[in-house]
Amino acid sequence: MIAIRPVYTSYEREEYMKPFGIIPEENQVVISAINDGKFVGAALVSFEGGNGTIHMMSLIEGYDDYIDRFLIGKAALNFLDLSGAKDVTYTGNDEKLARALGFKIDENGMTINLSGYFEGNHDGCSGHCSEEN
Repeated sequence: MIAIRPVYTSYEREEYMKPFGIIPEENQVVISAINDGKFVGAALVSFEGGNGTIHMMSLIEGYDDYIDRFLIGKAALNFLDLSGAKDVTYTGNDEKLARALGFKIDENGMTINLSGYFEGNHDGCSGHCSEEN
């Protein structure tokens, strides 16, 4: 079973970002994913007021589970929503995952508004949440 949670100690933040070659900045939150006791992936987010950014959401090299990757993305969005961020930008490169999570992708980048997202008013997965897309 997967457990996804933010981590706050500097040691954990650095250890969970090490496989991705990232040193988290002070204002960034690391969200770790542990599946059956093994670290499998993470997200890196930041927020200020009503604006949030997902800098990265990924699984570790050698571990490929679409559902776990999707759940990391959902957890990152949930964390930002609970922190008050409503307008979120994804600066990573996983467009397939971004689409599955409901991000709009256009010339301005990948963005989503979280107003109503977790109240069942979100239709971002209609037609493209399957792994084939």
